[in-house]
Amino acid sequence: MKIEMRYRRFWLRALLLLPVLLMLLCVGCSRDEEVEPTINIYVYAPDRASVTRGEVVPTLEEGRIYNLQIWVFRSSDPTQKVASLTITKESELQGLNEEKSASFSLKLSDRSFADRPEPVDIYVMANVLDNNGTNYLEDVTSGAEIEEAVFNGGHFFSFKTGPTYQAATSVPQGLGIPLSGVARGKSVIDRNNVLHVNDANLRLVRTVSKIRFVFSSLEGLDPIFIENITLNKNMLYRKERFFLDGDHPNYWVEEPFDPSVQVRLVKGDNNIPVVQNADPTVYAHNSKYSDEEYETLVNNGVEDRMLTEYGPVYLPESDKRLSGTISFRIGYYSNITLEAPFSMASGNFHRNQTWLVYAYYIGSSKLVVSAVNVVPWEIVDDLPDHQVPNW
Repeated sequence: MKIEMRYRRFWLRALLLLPVLLMLLCVGCSRDEEVEPTINIYVYAPDRASVTRGEVVPTLEEGRIYNLQIWVFRSSDPTQKVASLTITKESELQGLNEEKSASFSLKLSDRSFADRPEPVDIYVMANVLDNNGTNYLEDVTSGAEIEEAVFNGGHFFSFKTGPTYQAATSVPQGLGIPLSGVARGKSVIDRNNVLHVNDANLRLVRTVSKIRFVFSSLEGLDPIFIENITLNKNMLYRKERFFLDGDHPNYWVEEPFDPSVQVRLVKGDNNIPVVQNADPTVYAHNSKYSDEEYETLVNNGVEDRMLTEYGPVYLPESDKRLSGTISFRIGYYSNITLEAPFSMASGNFHRNQTWLVYAYYIGSSKLVVSAVNVVPWEIVDDLPDHQVPNW
């Protein structure tokens, strides 16, 4: 009987200890299994902004992100890739498109980085897949390869859409406008076993810029019709660098566009005349306006149907002062084509900016042309500390 009681007590104790043993076993297993190390990157879209200018924010089409690629390399040795990620699912980009910010968690391809984090270089591209600006870069293994990445225009921005060399006058449907962003030498901190890139205030930047052409004519005169707007020869490049840096904020690959052709920017409407108003000179740019105030004036004129707009036209950047020709016709029955030259007001045609070209007719068979560079094509005020972009 005593022996039987001992056995009962033994098995009772064993049953009571079983949960503890299972718990210890699970802890041991979790220690043996290596936790997947990750690095967290916080992304802000270029339209994360408050209202500060006339063209408040880009259109929905201009701001939409369809795909995103991220690469992270050690700053000390750019041949060592820390992590990379390609995102194409709309649901995973929803935060970036709707709230203009999103957090992405990248699995480390270099697991040793989690033990001894160090500063990193980060490169990001958006809307470049499907030959919308560059070739696929998923297999890139070094920062040098990314630095050499070139914006080649793809199907839409290389003017190879046909024999007329028509520039892009709309955002490629379902593909968007290519963007790029880079942050170099940014420190990494460990927060509760998740790595975060620290103090990297960086925005995505559109690789293209745009030109808006706006026209008007004096009331009572013969109507004028815009036939074509073309860019003069050898103004653009077939390829340019995707990523900029502080020393070279704008730099190009020396492969100019074919100088034997002109690029058509806009094809006018031979049946609809330019809007007439009582005083077209009201909309001419002068020193009393800031660029923002002038853009607001033009926007209001277009909205009130006091001005006719063609465009915008989306172009890769150039280190040249762009110039071209406006071809127009006066009168319903005239078959004589007249020309008016236009030129950028000053500077170069850098990426991520808007140019306005305004031309008006007040007689004498001439168009009066003025052009102005309108502030960069995004608006980001200083954000509160807790909203500082953290790549």
